[in-house]
Amino acid sequence: MDRGPLDRWRPRLFLAVALAVVVTVGTFGASHWQPGARDVDALGLLLALVGPVVLLTLPRRPVLAVLLAVGAVGTYLALGYAWGPALGGTVGVLVMVLLTGPPARARVVAWSGALLMWGVVVGAAALRDDGSRVGGLLGGAAWTAVALLVATGVRERLARAAAWRAARADRERTAVATERLRIARELHDVLAHSLSAINVQAGVGLHLLDRDVDQARSALASIKTTSRDALDEVRAVLGVVRGEGDGVTPPTDAPEPRTPTWDLAALPRLAEPLRARGVAVRFDVDPALRPPGAVPAHVAGVAYRVVQESLTNVGRHAPRARTVVVRVARDDDLLRVTVDDDGGPVGAHDGDGAGYGLRGMRERVEGAGGALAAGPAARGFAVAATIPLPADLSDAQRPRAPRTSDTTQEDA
Repeated sequence: MDRGPLDRWRPRLFLAVALAVVVTVGTFGASHWQPGARDVDALGLLLALVGPVVLLTLPRRPVLAVLLAVGAVGTYLALGYAWGPALGGTVGVLVMVLLTGPPARARVVAWSGALLMWGVVVGAAALRDDGSRVGGLLGGAAWTAVALLVATGVRERLARAAAWRAARADRERTAVATERLRIARELHDVLAHSLSAINVQAGVGLHLLDRDVDQARSALASIKTTSRDALDEVRAVLGVVRGEGDGVTPPTDAPEPRTPTWDLAALPRLAEPLRARGVAVRFDVDPALRPPGAVPAHVAGVAYRVVQESLTNVGRHAPRARTVVVRVARDDDLLRVTVDDDGGPVGAHDGDGAGYGLRGMRERVEGAGGALAAGPAARGFAVAATIPLPADLSDAQRPRAPRTSDTTQEDA
Protein backbone atom coordinates (compact mmCIF):
# COMPACT_ATOMS: atom_id res chain seq x y z
CA MET A 1 0.00 0.00 0.00
CA ASP A 2 1.35 3.45 -0.93
CA ARG A 3 2.35 5.62 2.00
CA GLY A 4 0.82 9.04 2.48
CA PRO A 5 2.75 12.33 2.07
CA LEU A 6 3.33 12.67 5.81
CA ASP A 7 4.76 9.13 6.03
CA ARG A 8 7.15 9.83 3.15
CA TRP A 9 8.37 13.10 4.70
CA ARG A 10 8.67 11.83 8.26
CA PRO A 11 12.21 10.32 8.09
CA ARG A 12 13.60 13.41 6.34
CA LEU A 13 11.83 15.74 8.81
CA PHE A 14 13.17 13.79 11.77
CA LEU A 15 16.75 13.89 10.44
CA ALA A 16 16.51 17.63 9.63
CA VAL A 17 15.21 18.49 13.10
CA ALA A 18 17.83 16.29 14.79
CA LEU A 19 20.65 17.90 12.78
CA ALA A 20 19.29 21.40 13.50
CA VAL A 21 19.32 20.71 17.26
CA VAL A 22 22.82 19.19 17.18
CA VAL A 23 24.22 22.00 15.00
CA THR A 24 22.62 24.75 17.14
CA VAL A 25 23.77 23.35 20.47
CA GLY A 26 27.18 22.36 19.13
CA THR A 27 27.79 25.73 17.51
CA PHE A 28 27.15 27.65 20.70
CA GLY A 29 29.29 25.17 22.65
CA ALA A 30 32.16 25.35 20.15
CA SER A 31 32.02 29.15 20.20
CA HIS A 32 32.39 29.04 23.98
CA TRP A 33 35.37 26.64 23.91
CA GLN A 34 37.20 28.37 21.03
CA PRO A 35 38.30 31.75 22.46
CA GLY A 36 39.56 33.14 19.18
CA ALA A 37 36.36 32.36 17.29
CA ARG A 38 33.72 34.92 16.47
CA ASP A 39 30.69 34.88 18.75
CA VAL A 40 27.63 33.22 17.26
CA ASP A 41 25.01 35.74 16.18
CA ALA A 42 21.89 35.54 14.04
CA LEU A 43 23.89 35.42 10.81
CA GLY A 44 26.15 32.65 12.08
CA LEU A 45 23.22 30.60 13.30
CA LEU A 46 21.41 31.11 10.00
CA LEU A 47 24.46 29.96 8.01
CA ALA A 48 24.91 26.91 10.27
CA LEU A 49 21.27 25.88 9.80
CA VAL A 50 21.30 26.07 5.99
CA GLY A 51 22.26 22.38 5.79
CA PRO A 52 19.27 21.04 7.81
CA VAL A 53 16.87 23.41 6.01
CA VAL A 54 18.17 22.36 2.57
CA LEU A 55 17.89 18.73 3.63
CA LEU A 56 14.19 19.25 4.22
CA THR A 57 13.25 21.57 1.34
CA LEU A 58 15.28 20.39 -1.67
CA PRO A 59 15.05 16.58 -1.73
CA ARG A 60 14.72 16.40 -5.54
CA ARG A 61 17.51 18.84 -6.43
CA PRO A 62 20.60 17.19 -4.97
CA VAL A 63 23.18 19.29 -6.83
CA LEU A 64 21.57 22.59 -5.74
CA ALA A 65 21.19 21.29 -2.19
CA VAL A 66 24.89 20.32 -1.98
CA LEU A 67 26.03 23.66 -3.45
CA LEU A 68 23.90 25.67 -1.02
CA ALA A 69 25.02 23.63 2.01
CA VAL A 70 28.73 23.79 1.04
CA GLY A 71 28.51 27.48 0.21
CA ALA A 72 26.83 28.27 3.54
CA VAL A 73 29.36 26.34 5.64
CA GLY A 74 32.25 27.88 3.68
CA THR A 75 30.89 31.37 4.34
CA TYR A 76 30.34 30.47 8.00
CA LEU A 77 33.98 29.43 8.46
CA ALA A 78 35.41 32.29 6.37
CA LEU A 79 33.63 34.79 8.62
CA GLY A 80 35.54 33.41 11.60
CA TYR A 81 32.85 31.43 13.41
CA ALA A 82 33.78 28.36 15.47
CA TRP A 83 35.02 25.19 13.81
CA GLY A 84 33.22 21.88 14.15
CA PRO A 85 29.48 21.20 14.49
CA ALA A 86 28.40 23.48 11.66
CA LEU A 87 29.88 20.92 9.24
CA GLY A 88 27.37 18.31 10.45
CA GLY A 89 24.50 19.81 8.49
CA THR A 90 26.42 19.59 5.21
CA VAL A 91 27.50 16.01 5.92
CA GLY A 92 23.84 15.17 6.60
CA VAL A 93 22.90 16.59 3.19
CA LEU A 94 25.59 14.48 1.50
CA VAL A 95 24.40 11.32 3.28
CA MET A 96 20.75 11.95 2.36
CA VAL A 97 21.69 12.55 -1.29
CA LEU A 98 23.57 9.26 -1.33
CA LEU A 99 20.65 7.38 0.24
CA THR A 100 17.77 8.77 -1.82
CA GLY A 101 19.05 9.83 -5.24
CA PRO A 102 19.48 7.71 -8.38
CA PRO A 103 22.35 5.29 -7.53
CA ALA A 104 25.03 6.29 -10.05
CA ARG A 105 24.29 10.01 -9.96
CA ALA A 106 23.91 10.06 -6.17
CA ARG A 107 27.41 8.62 -5.68
CA VAL A 108 28.95 11.19 -8.02
CA VAL A 109 27.11 14.12 -6.42
CA ALA A 110 27.78 13.01 -2.84
CA TRP A 111 31.51 12.31 -3.22
CA SER A 112 32.02 15.40 -5.39
CA GLY A 113 30.22 17.43 -2.73
CA ALA A 114 32.47 15.95 -0.04
CA LEU A 115 35.61 16.94 -1.97
CA LEU A 116 34.19 20.41 -2.58
CA MET A 117 33.26 20.81 1.08
CA TRP A 118 36.73 19.90 2.35
CA GLY A 119 38.33 22.06 -0.32
CA VAL A 120 36.26 24.97 0.97
CA VAL A 121 37.18 24.10 4.58
CA VAL A 122 40.90 24.02 3.77
CA GLY A 123 40.53 27.33 1.93
CA ALA A 124 38.80 28.86 4.96
CA ALA A 125 41.58 27.61 7.25
CA ALA A 126 44.19 29.18 4.98
CA LEU A 127 42.22 32.44 4.87
CA ARG A 128 42.04 32.52 8.67
CA ASP A 129 45.70 31.54 8.94
CA ASP A 130 44.74 28.83 11.42
CA GLY A 131 47.38 26.11 10.84
CA SER A 132 46.66 24.53 14.22
CA ARG A 133 43.45 23.09 12.84
CA VAL A 134 45.14 20.88 10.20
CA GLY A 135 44.93 17.70 12.30
CA GLY A 136 41.29 18.30 13.14
CA LEU A 137 40.47 18.97 9.52
CA LEU A 138 42.06 15.71 8.43
CA GLY A 139 40.09 13.84 11.10
CA GLY A 140 36.86 15.51 10.01
CA ALA A 141 37.50 14.57 6.38
CA ALA A 142 38.10 10.99 7.44
CA TRP A 143 34.82 10.88 9.39
CA THR A 144 32.99 12.35 6.40
CA ALA A 145 34.37 9.55 4.21
CA VAL A 146 33.30 6.96 6.82
CA ALA A 147 29.77 8.42 6.91
CA LEU A 148 29.49 8.24 3.12
CA LEU A 149 30.82 4.66 3.04
CA VAL A 150 28.30 3.60 5.68
CA ALA A 151 25.51 5.32 3.71
CA THR A 152 26.66 3.46 0.57
CA GLY A 153 26.46 0.15 2.44
CA VAL A 154 23.01 0.96 3.77
CA ARG A 155 21.87 1.95 0.28
CA GLU A 156 23.08 -1.34 -1.21
CA ARG A 157 21.51 -3.35 1.58
CA LEU A 158 18.17 -1.61 1.08
CA ALA A 159 18.43 -2.19 -2.68
CA ARG A 160 19.06 -5.92 -2.14
CA ALA A 161 16.11 -6.11 0.24
CA ALA A 162 13.87 -4.35 -2.29
CA ALA A 163 15.04 -6.68 -5.07
CA TRP A 164 14.37 -9.71 -2.85
CA ARG A 165 10.85 -8.45 -2.05
CA ALA A 166 10.19 -7.81 -5.75
CA ALA A 167 11.41 -11.30 -6.65
CA ARG A 168 9.24 -12.84 -3.95
CA ALA A 169 6.20 -10.89 -5.16
CA ASP A 170 6.93 -12.05 -8.71
CA ARG A 171 7.19 -15.67 -7.53
CA GLU A 172 3.90 -15.32 -5.69
CA ARG A 173 2.20 -13.88 -8.80
CA THR A 174 3.62 -16.73 -10.88
CA ALA A 175 2.42 -19.29 -8.34
CA VAL A 176 -1.06 -17.76 -8.34
CA ALA A 177 -1.19 -17.80 -12.15
CA THR A 178 0.03 -21.40 -12.22
CA GLU A 179 -2.57 -22.45 -9.66
CA ARG A 180 -5.32 -20.70 -11.60
CA LEU A 181 -4.24 -22.49 -14.76
CA ARG A 182 -4.18 -25.82 -12.91
CA ILE A 183 -7.69 -25.25 -11.54
CA ALA A 184 -8.94 -24.21 -15.00
CA ARG A 185 -7.52 -27.42 -16.47
CA GLU A 186 -9.09 -29.52 -13.73
CA LEU A 187 -12.49 -27.92 -14.26
CA HIS A 188 -12.20 -28.28 -18.04
CA ASP A 189 -11.32 -31.96 -17.77
CA VAL A 190 -14.09 -32.72 -15.28
CA LEU A 191 -16.80 -30.75 -17.04
CA ALA A 192 -15.88 -31.67 -20.61
CA HIS A 193 -15.81 -35.38 -19.83
CA SER A 194 -18.92 -35.36 -17.65
CA LEU A 195 -21.06 -33.20 -19.92
CA SER A 196 -20.04 -35.24 -22.94
CA ALA A 197 -21.03 -38.41 -21.08
CA ILE A 198 -24.35 -36.89 -19.98
CA ASN A 199 -25.08 -35.79 -23.55
CA VAL A 200 -24.47 -39.29 -24.92
CA GLN A 201 -26.49 -40.96 -22.17
CA ALA A 202 -29.35 -38.51 -22.59
CA GLY A 203 -29.41 -39.23 -26.33
CA VAL A 204 -29.54 -42.97 -25.65
CA GLY A 205 -32.32 -42.48 -23.11
CA LEU A 206 -34.43 -40.43 -25.51
CA HIS A 207 -33.87 -42.94 -28.29
CA LEU A 208 -34.94 -45.91 -26.15
CA LEU A 209 -37.65 -44.22 -24.11
CA ASP A 210 -40.54 -45.63 -26.16
CA ARG A 211 -38.92 -48.96 -27.14
CA ASP A 212 -36.94 -50.17 -24.14
CA VAL A 213 -37.95 -48.59 -20.85
CA ASP A 214 -35.38 -50.57 -18.84
CA GLN A 215 -32.50 -49.38 -21.01
CA ALA A 216 -33.81 -45.81 -20.86
CA ARG A 217 -34.00 -46.08 -17.07
CA SER A 218 -30.41 -47.36 -17.04
CA ALA A 219 -29.31 -44.34 -19.12
CA LEU A 220 -31.03 -41.97 -16.70
CA ALA A 221 -29.33 -43.71 -13.77
CA SER A 222 -25.99 -43.29 -15.53
CA ILE A 223 -26.74 -39.59 -16.01
CA LYS A 224 -27.44 -39.27 -12.29
CA THR A 225 -24.23 -41.08 -11.34
CA THR A 226 -22.10 -39.11 -13.81
CA SER A 227 -23.51 -35.75 -12.74
CA ARG A 228 -23.07 -36.61 -9.06
CA ASP A 229 -19.45 -37.63 -9.59
CA ALA A 230 -18.81 -34.47 -11.63
CA LEU A 231 -20.28 -32.29 -8.89
CA ASP A 232 -18.12 -34.03 -6.29
CA GLU A 233 -14.98 -33.43 -8.35
CA VAL A 234 -15.91 -29.79 -8.97
CA ARG A 235 -16.47 -29.32 -5.22
CA ALA A 236 -13.07 -30.86 -4.53
CA VAL A 237 -11.36 -28.49 -6.97
CA LEU A 238 -13.23 -25.41 -5.75
CA GLY A 239 -12.55 -26.41 -2.16
CA VAL A 240 -8.88 -25.70 -2.85
CA VAL A 241 -9.79 -22.20 -4.04
CA ARG A 242 -11.83 -21.49 -0.92
CA GLY A 243 -9.22 -23.06 1.36
CA GLU A 244 -11.80 -25.42 2.84
CA GLY A 245 -10.44 -27.90 5.32
CA ASP A 246 -7.20 -25.99 5.98
CA GLY A 247 -6.44 -26.34 9.65
CA VAL A 248 -9.87 -27.86 10.43
CA THR A 249 -10.18 -31.39 11.76
CA PRO A 250 -13.47 -33.02 10.71
CA PRO A 251 -15.49 -35.00 13.27
CA THR A 252 -14.55 -38.66 13.51
CA ASP A 253 -18.05 -39.72 12.46
CA ALA A 254 -18.13 -37.39 9.43
CA PRO A 255 -18.25 -39.13 6.05
CA GLU A 256 -14.97 -39.15 4.14
CA PRO A 257 -15.02 -36.37 1.52
CA ARG A 258 -15.14 -37.44 -2.09
CA THR A 259 -12.07 -36.39 -4.10
CA PRO A 260 -10.87 -37.25 -7.59
CA THR A 261 -9.34 -40.71 -7.73
CA TRP A 262 -5.82 -40.69 -9.12
CA ASP A 263 -4.96 -44.41 -8.99
CA LEU A 264 -4.83 -46.02 -12.41
CA ALA A 265 -7.21 -48.78 -11.35
CA ALA A 266 -10.02 -46.20 -11.73
CA LEU A 267 -9.40 -45.73 -15.46
CA PRO A 268 -12.17 -48.16 -16.64
CA ARG A 269 -14.90 -45.92 -15.24
CA LEU A 270 -13.92 -43.29 -17.83
CA ALA A 271 -15.21 -45.61 -20.58
CA GLU A 272 -18.86 -45.53 -19.46
CA PRO A 273 -19.98 -42.77 -21.89
CA LEU A 274 -18.45 -44.59 -24.87
CA ARG A 275 -19.89 -47.92 -23.70
CA ALA A 276 -23.35 -46.34 -23.68
CA ARG A 277 -22.78 -45.42 -27.31
CA GLY A 278 -21.72 -48.96 -28.23
CA VAL A 279 -17.96 -48.32 -28.41
CA ALA A 280 -15.72 -51.05 -26.97
CA VAL A 281 -12.86 -49.67 -24.86
CA ARG A 282 -9.97 -52.01 -24.06
CA PHE A 283 -7.50 -51.25 -21.30
CA ASP A 284 -3.97 -52.67 -21.31
CA VAL A 285 -2.66 -51.59 -17.91
CA ASP A 286 0.33 -53.16 -16.21
CA PRO A 287 -1.04 -54.76 -12.99
CA ALA A 288 1.91 -53.37 -11.05
CA LEU A 289 0.66 -49.86 -11.83
CA ARG A 290 -2.83 -50.41 -10.48
CA PRO A 291 -2.49 -50.38 -6.65
CA PRO A 292 -2.93 -46.99 -4.98
CA GLY A 293 0.49 -45.45 -4.40
CA ALA A 294 2.25 -47.58 -7.00
CA VAL A 295 2.62 -44.45 -9.15
CA PRO A 296 3.19 -41.01 -7.55
CA ALA A 297 -0.02 -39.02 -7.29
CA HIS A 298 1.04 -36.21 -9.63
CA VAL A 299 2.12 -38.68 -12.34
CA ALA A 300 -1.04 -40.79 -11.94
CA GLY A 301 -3.10 -37.59 -12.08
CA VAL A 302 -1.55 -36.54 -15.39
CA ALA A 303 -2.05 -40.03 -16.85
CA TYR A 304 -5.65 -40.10 -15.64
CA ARG A 305 -6.46 -36.75 -17.23
CA VAL A 306 -4.77 -37.69 -20.51
CA VAL A 307 -6.93 -40.81 -20.78
CA GLN A 308 -10.04 -38.90 -19.71
CA GLU A 309 -9.58 -36.13 -22.27
CA SER A 310 -8.65 -38.59 -25.02
CA LEU A 311 -11.79 -40.66 -24.46
CA THR A 312 -13.88 -37.49 -24.31
CA ASN A 313 -12.45 -36.41 -27.67
CA VAL A 314 -13.30 -39.81 -29.17
CA GLY A 315 -16.90 -39.35 -28.04
CA ARG A 316 -17.09 -35.83 -29.42
CA HIS A 317 -15.04 -36.01 -32.62
CA ALA A 318 -15.02 -39.63 -33.79
CA PRO A 319 -18.63 -40.74 -34.40
CA ARG A 320 -17.43 -43.71 -36.52
CA ALA A 321 -15.19 -45.14 -33.80
CA ARG A 322 -16.12 -48.63 -32.61
CA THR A 323 -12.99 -49.61 -30.67
CA VAL A 324 -10.58 -47.70 -28.47
CA VAL A 325 -7.41 -49.15 -26.96
CA VAL A 326 -5.81 -47.58 -23.86
CA ARG A 327 -2.33 -48.75 -22.92
CA VAL A 328 -0.46 -47.76 -19.74
CA ALA A 329 2.98 -49.24 -19.11
CA ARG A 330 6.35 -48.42 -17.62
CA ASP A 331 9.40 -48.09 -19.85
CA ASP A 332 12.49 -47.73 -17.62
CA ASP A 333 11.94 -44.40 -15.83
CA LEU A 334 9.02 -43.33 -18.03
CA LEU A 335 5.30 -43.94 -17.79
CA ARG A 336 3.86 -44.37 -21.29
CA VAL A 337 0.17 -43.72 -21.96
CA THR A 338 -1.36 -44.28 -25.41
CA VAL A 339 -4.96 -44.01 -26.60
CA ASP A 340 -5.85 -45.23 -30.13
CA ASP A 341 -9.26 -45.26 -31.81
CA ASP A 342 -10.52 -46.69 -35.10
CA GLY A 343 -12.62 -43.70 -36.08
CA GLY A 344 -11.21 -43.75 -39.58
CA PRO A 345 -8.86 -41.23 -41.20
CA VAL A 346 -8.66 -37.80 -39.69
CA GLY A 347 -11.20 -36.48 -42.16
CA ALA A 348 -13.78 -38.81 -40.62
CA HIS A 349 -13.44 -37.03 -37.28
CA ASP A 350 -15.60 -34.04 -36.53
CA GLY A 351 -12.56 -32.21 -35.12
CA ASP A 352 -8.83 -32.25 -35.74
CA GLY A 353 -7.80 -32.44 -32.08
CA ALA A 354 -6.41 -28.93 -32.07
CA GLY A 355 -8.82 -27.48 -29.50
CA TYR A 356 -8.38 -26.51 -25.90
CA GLY A 357 -8.53 -30.12 -24.71
CA LEU A 358 -5.43 -31.19 -26.62
CA ARG A 359 -3.58 -28.02 -25.66
CA GLY A 360 -4.50 -28.57 -22.02
CA MET A 361 -3.24 -32.17 -22.21
CA ARG A 362 0.03 -31.05 -23.73
CA GLU A 363 0.55 -28.33 -21.09
CA ARG A 364 -0.27 -30.77 -18.30
CA VAL A 365 2.17 -33.41 -19.58
CA GLU A 366 4.95 -30.90 -20.28
CA GLY A 367 4.40 -29.40 -16.84
CA ALA A 368 5.29 -32.82 -15.40
CA GLY A 369 8.45 -32.92 -17.52
CA GLY A 370 7.04 -35.23 -20.18
CA ALA A 371 6.04 -35.04 -23.83
CA LEU A 372 2.81 -35.59 -25.74
CA ALA A 373 2.19 -36.47 -29.38
CA ALA A 374 -1.25 -36.54 -30.98
CA GLY A 375 -2.36 -36.93 -34.56
CA PRO A 376 -3.81 -39.20 -37.27
CA ALA A 377 -2.94 -42.89 -37.02
CA ALA A 378 -3.49 -45.91 -39.25
CA ARG A 379 -7.06 -46.51 -38.09
CA GLY A 380 -8.06 -43.15 -36.68
CA PHE A 381 -6.48 -40.84 -34.11
CA ALA A 382 -3.73 -41.59 -31.58
CA VAL A 383 -2.54 -39.84 -28.42
CA ALA A 384 0.80 -40.85 -26.86
CA ALA A 385 2.19 -39.34 -23.64
CA THR A 386 5.45 -40.10 -21.85
CA ILE A 387 5.76 -38.93 -18.24
CA PRO A 388 8.99 -39.28 -16.24
CA LEU A 389 8.83 -41.15 -12.96
CA PRO A 390 10.66 -39.64 -9.95
CA ALA A 391 14.32 -40.61 -9.73
CA ASP A 392 14.02 -41.30 -5.99
CA LEU A 393 11.29 -43.92 -6.47
CA SER A 394 12.48 -46.97 -4.54
CA ASP A 395 12.79 -50.38 -6.21
CA ALA A 396 9.88 -51.65 -4.16
CA GLN A 397 7.72 -48.81 -5.44
CA ARG A 398 8.84 -49.01 -9.06
CA PRO A 399 6.27 -50.65 -11.30
CA ARG A 400 7.58 -53.60 -13.24
CA ALA A 401 8.09 -53.47 -16.98
CA PRO A 402 5.05 -54.94 -18.75
CA ARG A 403 5.08 -58.56 -19.77
CA THR A 404 2.58 -60.37 -21.94
CA SER A 405 1.54 -62.62 -19.07
CA ASP A 406 1.05 -59.65 -16.72
CA THR A 407 -1.02 -57.47 -19.03
CA THR A 408 -4.75 -57.64 -18.57
CA GLN A 409 -7.44 -56.56 -20.96
CA GLU A 410 -10.75 -55.07 -19.96
CA ASP A 411 -13.68 -54.29 -22.22
CA ALA A 412 -15.94 -51.50 -21.15
